[in-house]
Amino acid sequence: MDIGQTVTISAMSSRRRLIAVVVLEAVAGLVVLGLLAMIFLRLPPASLPALITPAGTLTPGPTQARPTGASTLTAVRALIEASPTAAAAATLAPSTAAAEPTATVPVSPTVTGQVDAASGGLRLRQTPGTAGTVIDGLTPLTPLQIVGRTADNGWLEVLTPKPNHGWVRALYVDVTGSLDAVKVTGTAVDAPVAAPDTTSAYLSGVTSHARQIFLSGLALGNRADVFSKVGDSNTDNPAFLTPFDQGNFNLGQYTELSPTIHYFSGSFSRASPAAVGSFSTSRELDPAFAKPGCAAGETPLACEYRLNKPSVALILLGTGDQHSWQGFEARYRKIIEYTIQQGIIPVLITKADDLESKEDTAPPGFTNAVIRRLAQEYDVPLLDLRAAVDPLPNHGCGPDGFHYNTPPDGQSANFDTAHLLYGFNMRNLTALQALDALRQEVLYNPPSPQ
Repeated sequence: MDIGQTVTISAMSSRRRLIAVVVLEAVAGLVVLGLLAMIFLRLPPASLPALITPAGTLTPGPTQARPTGASTLTAVRALIEASPTAAAAATLAPSTAAAEPTATVPVSPTVTGQVDAASGGLRLRQTPGTAGTVIDGLTPLTPLQIVGRTADNGWLEVLTPKPNHGWVRALYVDVTGSLDAVKVTGTAVDAPVAAPDTTSAYLSGVTSHARQIFLSGLALGNRADVFSKVGDSNTDNPAFLTPFDQGNFNLGQYTELSPTIHYFSGSFSRASPAAVGSFSTSRELDPAFAKPGCAAGETPLACEYRLNKPSVALILLGTGDQHSWQGFEARYRKIIEYTIQQGIIPVLITKADDLESKEDTAPPGFTNAVIRRLAQEYDVPLLDLRAAVDPLPNHGCGPDGFHYNTPPDGQSANFDTAHLLYGFNMRNLTALQALDALRQEVLYNPPSPQ
């Protein structure tokens, strides 16, 4: 082989090597472009704006400087290190990629609310409806994140600042935004209520105002599980409520009232300075009729409230006002207002008799009409005992027409059908039902500190 052939062969070898290098670089470029495509396809959407310009060219991320003077492969490695999420995604096949975690409770950023300022607080329940377990109490103005609702918008699924998650009644929430933007996430289930023909139908006026009164009373030192009796000889009577403390009762079909007997244990048999035979509204407000042990100048009503520190007062007055009925409303107002001022929920009770018209000149039904009207005016509970005893023989009263009667066996706290034909049995049942409603709807645990 001569020198010319050698040069020719060398030239051919050089060309082949050049072609091979070009092909290899082209293949390498395709591989790099493939890697880049995989990376950009698998990057989270939030990362793309930082890495792609509107023209679609590669740009450095906000914290990663663009590599200079390095190979394309080096730039790709730098990009992968700057985005661990993209790197992890690039190593997984689509069929095995981990799913993005989802929140347990979907949060709407636009629909919020707060507990109504005038609500006196609001129960947070585990599930929608009154059958839901109460898990917390929310103070007025507590901010809420609304994340769900019932189809009728009656109940709202919320997140609280604690944080807590639960349901509240929409009636007591001031909503900002449209509930149409919130998904329906539950169906309300309400607790069973007594049948319409039972005496619970005679209780009304258990509203958010009662909750406000209760909370103000707690701040004054009142006791949530204590009530007081205010009245005349129909209250100052061992047949009224006392059997519940003695264990001498039969709830019959009303077994759901048992927790309330336990809750208020001790109050049923208490001898109240504000419940005395022949008491009228004027005597209730007169220090001259205070019992020994009351402070000087203290009225029987004030004495009972100071000594007992109740959260509820069962008030049945008016029979003794039959000859002073003209001033009944003004005196009764004072009793209501003083009770509320002490942070005590007044339960106003109508009476079975009409002595003010039978023994004096008052219009028929005058006193009970005043009691019903003032219950609405002051937004406090009304127990319409008159309506409950009206169907009973002699309206549930003895021969005198105003003292409630008892069954021959003396079982005034027996709630079977035969015993509920007597006045004191009906009075005991309706009073216990009123206390039960307040225990469940108003006297639940006060809100925890935020």
